[in-house]
Amino acid sequence: MVTKYVDKYFINPAIENGIQSYILYTEGKTYPPLFTFEMNVIKVLTIIYGEKSILLPYKIDNEKAFECNLLMYDLKENDMKNFIKYMNEYYAFMKNYKSEKKATGLTTEIEKILLEMIIKRSKRKEFTQKEISEFDRIFNPIEGNLKKIKSLVSANNGLIVRAWENNKLELSNTQLRMIAVNPNLLDSNLYSKYGYNIKTIASLSEEEIEKINHVITIEENRINIEPEHKTIFKRGKIVFTTGNGFVDKLMLLSIIATELMIGVIIASIIGG
Repeated sequence: MVTKYVDKYFINPAIENGIQSYILYTEGKTYPPLFTFEMNVIKVLTIIYGEKSILLPYKIDNEKAFECNLLMYDLKENDMKNFIKYMNEYYAFMKNYKSEKKATGLTTEIEKILLEMIIKRSKRKEFTQKEISEFDRIFNPIEGNLKKIKSLVSANNGLIVRAWENNKLELSNTQLRMIAVNPNLLDSNLYSKYGYNIKTIASLSEEEIEKINHVITIEENRINIEPEHKTIFKRGKIVFTTGNGFVDKLMLLSIIATELMIGVIIASIIGG
């Protein structure tokens, strides 16, 4: 079991259990299913603020540092205090759990504040597609213990699902706006001409983008110099190479993996 049978918890029992469960989770060990919700709350916090900001205060038993770190991206202090209060109330609810009662208000308020934290952070530092996908599994679980826990304790999971979908759309739009002003990228139509999506290219490293841009530019210049050669451009016509076979394979896998991830995300947005 994870629960400490002591008088002193870090912040409160729910946060204590959540952090201990998260640590077990990251170590590939089993944690009590009862603390699934708390563990996922802590997981969200580590994505937003970084593991060090969440786990270090716990390890050195500095509650004030933990609370201050939650204010890192301009979260209102009142929201931070409410978050801690709601987590403690959730623990009390689960300790005396009765099937005929629901904790809809508690779980909803906790997740609403988590969503506010996400939006605050996104204005200062964008999330990766992998992180957004992780949020998706937490705020809109389709299977597993988290879905079971939510269905047991909350009578209105749809409210948070809808709120997350709206926020996810905003996060995606933010990423698209950042792509639009990325000085390292060529025109999106130019990438499309060679069979690639600009979002796929944008997800690569600056060095990879530069190499791909270089190859495309050379090919475009060749076409302009030799207009009599009519060429039909299809994906794979241009060989993107770094001169290193191993690096080329990594680049290709990176492109394929990224496009698959983007496809899944777009499908999830369209599918609702």
